[in-house]
Amino acid sequence: MEEVAVLAVLSALAAGMASLTAVVVQWTAFTTTPYRASVVQFVLLMMAGMFTGVLVYFGIGGIPGVVAGFWVAGVWMSASVLLVFLAFAREHLPGHKEPAGPPALAHRTGFAASVVGLVLVNEVLMGWSFSLLSHGLPVGLGPGGDRLGLVLAGAVVSPWFVFPMALEMALTLRWLLHVAPAPMRRYLLIQPAAMVCSPPTLAGLPWAVTTAAGASVVMALAVGFLLLSLFRGEDLPARVLAFAECLLAIFGVMAVGLYLWAVFGNTELFAVSLLLQMILFLHASTDPFFYSERSGVPIDSPASGERSGNPFDSEGRATVASGGDQNPRNL
Repeated sequence: MEEVAVLAVLSALAAGMASLTAVVVQWTAFTTTPYRASVVQFVLLMMAGMFTGVLVYFGIGGIPGVVAGFWVAGVWMSASVLLVFLAFAREHLPGHKEPAGPPALAHRTGFAASVVGLVLVNEVLMGWSFSLLSHGLPVGLGPGGDRLGLVLAGAVVSPWFVFPMALEMALTLRWLLHVAPAPMRRYLLIQPAAMVCSPPTLAGLPWAVTTAAGASVVMALAVGFLLLSLFRGEDLPARVLAFAECLLAIFGVMAVGLYLWAVFGNTELFAVSLLLQMILFLHASTDPFFYSERSGVPIDSPASGERSGNPFDSEGRATVASGGDQNPRNL
């Protein structure tokens, strides 16, 4: 009964973390000022500090581990507040505020990359720490510990990584599908299913057989979508085509990883494929307007002949049905 209660609490926490991360990713896509960017980074750093504190506790153990875990988490969270304070000072304090309003975010690509990295770290740390709390993994730290690579691979293929990530993808798709170009949506829709179809995640032959069959179907759909587009002569934007090709390459890595897991029990390559799939999806969701182009010409380029404007309201909802035909980078 106690084990069931622990699993229930951890499941609720994991669902909450996935929902919060999905919200933060949406903030990232529509953030245009340094202050809002610092708030996004603060939330992610705070989550990373909490998970790191859990790992420190398990690495040390006992009362000293509890104290050290609280100190590490507290110092990490306190340091991350500096990002918000400095950005707030530059935008709002007297003598720092720009006369024409808050400054624009200068390095959006770097900001999006930092969010992708932090989300990746948080998901791995959550998989690792929650697996330890549910007694599903060895600690993998300290002298004489297990190989860290094997432990990290176990954390990535664990249900505490796979299922929250799939939920986060599904929640993100609620708004991302209204922003992404139409030819790209089919590839986005199959990614949560591909994340769930992970045979090493749960024990038991029924799960392994069902998810292996599901993974085969998802991979076949991805190939079929691309071949159908090429057969019909669809003019896929260059970046959407590159996204589809990257996804197919990742599915190829996943297929090899599944073979290594089934034959040798090695999960490391399969874990790498999950991480790569996550990075690809996060890139699309943190900077979806990167893919808004036609025939290789970005929408905000004068050569495209499109009217530049902001097709989103204050909450980031699309106000046009073009699915990314206009450029919302003015947010």
